[in-house]
Amino acid sequence: MKHIKLVLFLFVISMATYSNIKAEEGEIGITIKGIENKGGVMMIALFNEDDEFLKTPSYYQEVVVSEETEIEVVFKDIPYQRYAISIYHDLNENGELDSNMIRIPKEPIGFSNGYFPKFGPPKFKNAAFDLNQQDIRLAVNLRSY
Repeated sequence: MKHIKLVLFLFVISMATYSNIKAEEGEIGITIKGIENKGGVMMIALFNEDDEFLKTPSYYQEVVVSEETEIEVVFKDIPYQRYAISIYHDLNENGELDSNMIRIPKEPIGFSNGYFPKFGPPKFKNAAFDLNQQDIRLAVNLRSY
């Protein structure tokens, strides 16, 4: 009988502890500003790895653009870690970021942290931020070259 009580006690304690352990997840709200062109699709990507930056997003959303000059997007249930946001306005809706012969984007782009690359491709570390709270709000300004 003593053993049964001990096992039940340990089971109750372990279940109480387990129910209080919740994966640390948050929400990333993004305000996309500087939308100058009407129509097209806003492509919003969230990356959590340096070597996958601009290749394979961890999270992704597309938003049709109509008359807005700003768009709000929310990524929910995102695990706490380091991320970088990359956005482009796909004006012709071909699913690609159009660029010229030397690979300079022809369509408006934006990154987290107000980062805008001057020379060479964008870098994860310059756009990276930490999601370490339940709710974070960021603004990304679109720009063109």
